[in-house]
Amino acid sequence: MGWAILLCSAALMVLLFQKMRPSSEPWTFAVSVPEQPVRGPLDLSSEIVTPKGESEFVHGASAVAMPNGGLQAFWYRAPYEGANDAELVSARFDGKEWSPTRVVTTSARVSHDLAIRIKSLANPVPFRRSDKEIWLFFATSRLSGWATCEIGLVRSFDNGATWGPAESLYATPFFNMSHLTKSTPFLFSDGRIGLPVYQEMNRKFPVLLVLDADGHVIDRRRMGKAGKIGYQPMIVATGQSTAIAFVRPLKSRRPREILITRTTDGGQTWTPVEPTNLPNPGGPISAIRYDATRILMAFNDDAKMERNITLALADLDGKTFRRIGVIARMDTDRQDHIVAYPFLIQSGPGQFDVMYSRPIKTINHVRVSSAWIEHGLQQSTAQQ
Repeated sequence: MGWAILLCSAALMVLLFQKMRPSSEPWTFAVSVPEQPVRGPLDLSSEIVTPKGESEFVHGASAVAMPNGGLQAFWYRAPYEGANDAELVSARFDGKEWSPTRVVTTSARVSHDLAIRIKSLANPVPFRRSDKEIWLFFATSRLSGWATCEIGLVRSFDNGATWGPAESLYATPFFNMSHLTKSTPFLFSDGRIGLPVYQEMNRKFPVLLVLDADGHVIDRRRMGKAGKIGYQPMIVATGQSTAIAFVRPLKSRRPREILITRTTDGGQTWTPVEPTNLPNPGGPISAIRYDATRILMAFNDDAKMERNITLALADLDGKTFRRIGVIARMDTDRQDHIVAYPFLIQSGPGQFDVMYSRPIKTINHVRVSSAWIEHGLQQSTAQQ
């Protein structure tokens, strides 16, 4: 009887793996190369997004550009990290001020939608599907700890004003657990969607999920080869078949540096991770294509702790880096108020936005112009 159960389980896993693998779609990226006009102020614009006196734990901020040049930001809040009764919340920025916070969904609502008990929520990541449609991916924890997460998805068809019921992405036949979100999704040339995620149970390593146009997982590729590697991969396409992924290093790794893995076949296979010369305390990296030859990235430029968030420009091979400037610093009078989890997007021509958190305290926003970036680049070059 036991052998029969094992054989049936093995056969089921084989069928599931076969179902997840596409047969004929081309593995090429939909590459968008922006041309940056040098425009905007030379001063940074920054605001606190969360309401004054926010008492909940807030973390994992992200954002998506709105059609009018504004933003919609997302984050999660709970009595403490990983607690019951977590919420995914949002606010809108019209270029001058942030709107009041609105609830997107809750642990209880997701539990009802999926018909399973969900303990907590984390790391909402938006993806603009069309002019009106936004998908929001997020991590859902079933039990204690993030290692028991699966990935959820809610969709809005009115630009984030209202949201539909939660759906579950099926990422693995092993109880569909231990996959989490953090980084920006992207498109393949045939309309499939790439979702960078990571596994956390036992060994932490980056994973690329491939979704069809309806949002169903059809393939899963492990990134960076075997072993305990790192997590929260940030993938940036550099050509039709090439991309690099910045990988958050494990806190146990020495020296503490940002890691990179590369693909030359559209994401089907990835090289072993390599260290860069950029220090990092074990915090996530956010990056986007800046222009034809460069990548803009936001990261914690410190090997010990999340003291600052720095912007830098990298070449398309991820081999040379030039720091531009610091956009956020830890409070000098409160050493526990680190600046964490940067999330970078371009919201308009020559206009960039970084969301980040001071956990337990606030969600913050910084707007950066291309003029500020080019000025910082000139200053950096003059100091060489």
